[in-house]
Amino acid sequence: MNILYPQWKSFGVEDITEAFKLLGHTVIQYLHEPSNYRIDPKYKSELKKYIHTNNIDLVFTSNYFPVISDACNESKINYISWCYDSPLVLTYSKTIFNPCNRIFIFDSQMVYDLGCLGVKNVFYMPMAVNARRLAKMSATPEQKKIIEADVSFVGSLYTEKHTLYDRMEKLDEHTRGYLEGVMASQMLVYGYTFVEDTLSSAIIEKMQAAMPLETNIGGLETPGYTYANYFLCRKITQTERTEILDGVSKCLKDITLPGGKPAMPLKLYTPEKTPFLPDIKNMGTIHYMYEMPLVFQNSKINLNITLRSIKNGIPLRAMDVMGAGGFLLTNYQNDFDRHFIDGEDFVSYSSRADLYDKIRYYLKHDGERMNIARNGCRSVRENHTYEKRLAEMLDTI
Repeated sequence: MNILYPQWKSFGVEDITEAFKLLGHTVIQYLHEPSNYRIDPKYKSELKKYIHTNNIDLVFTSNYFPVISDACNESKINYISWCYDSPLVLTYSKTIFNPCNRIFIFDSQMVYDLGCLGVKNVFYMPMAVNARRLAKMSATPEQKKIIEADVSFVGSLYTEKHTLYDRMEKLDEHTRGYLEGVMASQMLVYGYTFVEDTLSSAIIEKMQAAMPLETNIGGLETPGYTYANYFLCRKITQTERTEILDGVSKCLKDITLPGGKPAMPLKLYTPEKTPFLPDIKNMGTIHYMYEMPLVFQNSKINLNITLRSIKNGIPLRAMDVMGAGGFLLTNYQNDFDRHFIDGEDFVSYSSRADLYDKIRYYLKHDGERMNIARNGCRSVRENHTYEKRLAEMLDTI
C-alpha cells in the first residue's frame, strides 16, 4: 500500500516509517502542517488533492487530527491514528465518529471513555520499540563516563512559570482549598484516578469564573474533563515529580553501596533549570533516538513518574527503558498487568516510602536488578515491536 504519513515533530517517525517498509509498504511523508488541527478548509482541500493525485491507500498519523479525518472520510480512504498523548482533547471531536477512522490508544481507560460516548472504531494499543535499532546501540567508554548513574530520570518537570492551574488567580479560597485537597489526595493513590469525579457542577462553575474555557468547535469534551486533565493533573504531576526527585536525591545521600562506595547523585535529563533541586545533577536535554537509550542502559535504576492524566496506560518512557535494556522502577499503572509481571520484568512502587525502600534494595542487589532488566528487555523486544503493532492495526481494516 501507499501510506501517507503527515508528521510534525512527533516521536517515532523514523521507527514507524522503517516498520511499514519492512511490512512491504511504501511510506510518503507529508510535511505540510494545518494552521488549525480541527478545521482548515485550505489544508483539507490540498490534502485531498494530494491523496488522489498520488494514489494514496491509507493515511497514518501519530496522535489524532480531526482535519485529517475529515479529508480521509471525504476521500473514502482509511485513516489510522496511534495516540501516545494523554490527555488528547482532539479525540473528543465529533469527527471521531467518521467511519474512515481506526483510532488506537495506549491508555485502556481512554479507550473505555470514548467507547462510552458510542465511538466504535477505537482500540487499545500499547506503545512499542524498534528492537533492531536498540539491539545495536552501546555507549563508548567516553560516553559511559558521562551517563553512568545509580538513579536517573528523563522527562519534564512541568515547572513553567504559570501552569493553567496557577493562572486561576481569581479562584476563591474555599474552592482553592478544596482543589488542593483533591490534588494532595490523588498523589497518595496509584492505579485509580478520581480527580474528574470530584469536580461537582458548583466547583466547575467556580473554576469557570476564575478562568473561562474556550469552546472547541465540534468538541465533545466536558468542562470537567478539561479542568481535571489540563489544569489539575498537570499541576499534580509538577508537584509530584519535584517532590519525588527531591526525596530520591536526599535518599541517595544516605546510601552506601557494596564495597563502601557512596551512591552517586540522581541524574536528571530535562530542558528545565532546577535550582530548587540542589542535590541532583541536571544533565540537560538528550536526543530521543541516539542518546536516551544509552542513558537507560547505563543507569542502574530508571525512574518513571507518570503524568497523572494517563489513567491506566504504560507511558512511552517505560517501554523505552525496558526496550533499551534498563531496569525500570515505576509508579503502578493498571495496563502493566496486561503485558508484564511486576518484580520479574519491572518493579513498581505504591508510595514514596516504598519507592525509597526499593531504591535502597535494588542498588544493593545487582544480580536481582540485572535479571529483571534482562527479562523486561526480552519481553519488550519480542512482543512490543513497531512491526507487530502496525501489522495489528492494518489487520483491523
